Amino acid sequence: MATAQPPAPRPLSLADALKLARSTSENVAMARADEQRARGQVGQRRSAVLPQIGTTLTWQKQLQNQFAAISERFGGGNNNADGSGGSRDTASLADNPINRIFASPYNLAAGITASQALFTGGRITSDLKAAKIARESAVIAITSADAQVQLDVTQAYYDALLTERLALIADSALVQAERTLRQVQLTRNVGAASEFELVRARVTRDNQRPQLLQARTNRESALLRLRQLLDLPASQSIVLVDSIAEGPVAVEPLGTAPITTVNVDAGQVLAADPRVAGEVARVIAASDTAARARAAVRQAQKSVEVAKLQLRSTKGQRLPQLSATTVYQRLAYPSNALPTSLNEFFPNWTVGIGLSYPVFTGGRVRNEIVAAEAGVAEARQRLKLAEEGATLDAKVAALQLTEAEANWTASIGTAEQAQRAYTIAEVRFREGISTQLELSETRVQLQQALANRARAARDLQVARKRIELLPYLPLSSGGASAAASTNMGTSR
Repeated sequence: MATAQPPAPRPLSLADALKLARSTSENVAMARADEQRARGQVGQRRSAVLPQIGTTLTWQKQLQNQFAAISERFGGGNNNADGSGGSRDTASLADNPINRIFASPYNLAAGITASQALFTGGRITSDLKAAKIARESAVIAITSADAQVQLDVTQAYYDALLTERLALIADSALVQAERTLRQVQLTRNVGAASEFELVRARVTRDNQRPQLLQARTNRESALLRLRQLLDLPASQSIVLVDSIAEGPVAVEPLGTAPITTVNVDAGQVLAADPRVAGEVARVIAASDTAARARAAVRQAQKSVEVAKLQLRSTKGQRLPQLSATTVYQRLAYPSNALPTSLNEFFPNWTVGIGLSYPVFTGGRVRNEIVAAEAGVAEARQRLKLAEEGATLDAKVAALQLTEAEANWTASIGTAEQAQRAYTIAEVRFREGISTQLELSETRVQLQQALANRARAARDLQVARKRIELLPYLPLSSGGASAAASTNMGTSR
C-alpha cells in the first residue's frame, strides 16, 4: 500500500509574506471595520441636513363609539322636545356628514409626512464635520495597522532566518566537536593522547548537544510565530527564500606595515566609522521622520478638531431650533371594513413651522459645555504628548539604526577571520603543535562570531524597515499611551 507523500514545502519570500499578511491580518481587518463604521456615521450625520419624508397607512375599527351612541340616542326618537307626539322636524344626526367622521366604526388614513430642519444653531453642520474628520482618522488608523503588520512580519521573518542560521551554526559546532573527539580517539589509540584529553573532548562534544536542541526549538518557535502572523496552518512546511545578510561586502585587508610602537590613540580607536554615519543618513533621508508626519500625531490632530466641533455643537443648544413640517393625508370613513372607491377618500393637508428654545434646563446645557471644553483641553494635551512621543520615537529609531549599522560593519570580516583561525587551529591540533584547549577556544570564538554576524544582519534589516515605516507606525515605548488614546474624542 502506497503511503501518502507529505506536501512539498512552500517557498516564502519576505515580499510574499508581507502581501499575505496584509490580506489576512485581523488588526487590519478591524481597522477597516472601524473605517466602515465611521463612514456610516458620516451618512447618519448627513441625513440630518436633508428633508425627512415618511409615509403612514393606518386602519382602525372602533368596537364602541361614543359619537355613534349619541347619534342613535338623540337622532332616532319620535317625540318632540315638549312631549307632544309627532316626529322631529330635524334631520337625523346619523345623516349629518360631520357625524360620519366621528360615528363611523371604520377609519382608514394614508399620509405623507415631511420635515426639514431650518436652523439648529450649527449643531448639524458641526456633527457632520466631526464625523468626516473621524472617518479621516479611521483611514489613518488603517495605514498605521498595516504598517505595524509589515514591521511585525518583517521581524518574524528575519527572526526565523536568524534562528535557522543559529541552528546551522550549532550543527556545525557539534560536527566540529565530534571530529575533534574522533581525532583524539585516534591519537589515544596509538598512545599519543592521555585519557584526560579524551574525556575532555567527549565532554566538549556532549556540551554541544543542549545548545543544538535549544537552537532547533527556537527555530521551530520562530517558524510557528511566522505561520501565525500569516494565518498558515501549523503543519504547513515553509522554506524561507530570502537571505538574512546583504550582498558580499569587501573586507579591508589588515595593515602590513611593521609595528614600531605600542602606543594607542584612544580617539582614533573610539571614533565612529564614517561609513556608518553615511549609511544611516542615507536611510533616514529616504523616510519622513518628522513628528507631524507620524500617524499617531495626525490622529491626535483630528481628535482636537473633533473636540472643537463637539464644543460648537454643544453650544448650539443655547440657540433656538427652527424646523418646518408638512403632513398630507387622504382619509376615508367607510360604512364597511374597506372603502369601495377613491371618492370615499378626503384630503387633509397641514403645514407648520416649529420654534423651540431652551428656557431652563436645570444647568444641563451649561454643564455639557463645560465637559466639551474639557474635552478640547484634553485633546490638545494628548496632541502634545503624541508630538513629544513621536520625536522621542524617531530619535530612538535612529539610534537603533546607528547601532545596527555599526554592529554589521564591525562584524564584516570577523567571521571570516574566525573561520580562518579555526582552520589553522585544527591543522595545528592534528599535527600535534597545539592543545585541545586552544582548539576548543577557537571553536567557541568562531561560533560566537558567526552568531554575532547573523544577529547583526537581522537587527540591521529590522531597523531599516522600522525607519521606512516610521511615519505610519504607532508610537512605541513612551509615546504608546498617548497614541492609544488619540481616538477617544472621536468615539464620544
